[in-house]
Amino acid sequence: MMEIRRLFSWMVVVGILMITAGCASNGLASDDIYPEEPEFQFGEDADIQDTPEVREVVDVLFQYRQALISKDFGTLNRLVSENYYENTGTTHTTADDYGHSGLAEVFEMMAEYAKEIRYSVTVQDVVVRDNQAHIDFEFQYAYQYQIADKETWDAGVDVNRMELHREGNAWRIVGGM
Repeated sequence: MMEIRRLFSWMVVVGILMITAGCASNGLASDDIYPEEPEFQFGEDADIQDTPEVREVVDVLFQYRQALISKDFGTLNRLVSENYYENTGTTHTTADDYGHSGLAEVFEMMAEYAKEIRYSVTVQDVVVRDNQAHIDFEFQYAYQYQIADKETWDAGVDVNRMELHREGNAWRIVGGM
């Protein structure tokens, strides 16, 4: 009888260990791919699958952030699709919408007025379906800019969805910069 109890107890412990190991997350974490970049993180509650496609999509957002803070407009242009479209968050009018060609003006304004850009990202969700993907993320920003003789900062926190399409072998941003 004692042997059966001991065997049963041992089986319960082994079963719990197997269940726990099976439930362990194989999700992506900040330390998995960008351990030395504290300004690019994954949300605590984010459950993002660790697949090669997801890593590729996340890397586009990472490159975007790096290019933005260093004002590397050549890299920003390479990350953006010719099919890029932005409605600037206004759905009631198309007067302020622009496509890929309108990005040149945005980049010129940044180059002329932005003295310093701080931009941190917390990835909340990544969805990849065939040749389309999107990344939901929260960002904190601070821009130091100068207009005429006035130098000032603008800062805030917001959420965004970056949309991407696979074009050939690369993911390109089609919306949400």
